[in-house]
Amino acid sequence: MKSLRLGTAIGITVLAVFAGASLAQAGTEKSPGKSLFEANCILCHGDDGSGKTPSGTALGAHNLASPEVSKRTDSELTQTITQGQKKMPSFGKKLSETDIHDLVSYIRELEKKH
Repeated sequence: MKSLRLGTAIGITVLAVFAGASLAQAGTEKSPGKSLFEANCILCHGDDGSGKTPSGTALGAHNLASPEVSKRTDSELTQTITQGQKKMPSFGKKLSETDIHDLVSYIRELEKKH
């Protein structure tokens, strides 16, 4: 009887540990847009989207949380990402429509943080 209780207690403990680890991991997962931003945009726009990086300053990268960018529609941002603009390269051949949509969503998240 003691071994059955011990086994049950160990089983419950193991489940609790795995559940806690899953919850902790869920809280640290990145949005698809953030991962794409980090892989494709951060060099020029910086992690906060401000454009205050050496590359961003040299190329005149826009602050993605600025009123100028914020007033642009999702469609306009999608077009800019897809086709490029001025010194910004196009990403239409590199990223899928879904990827670009996720990037636009992440840019909107950056706007809310400022």
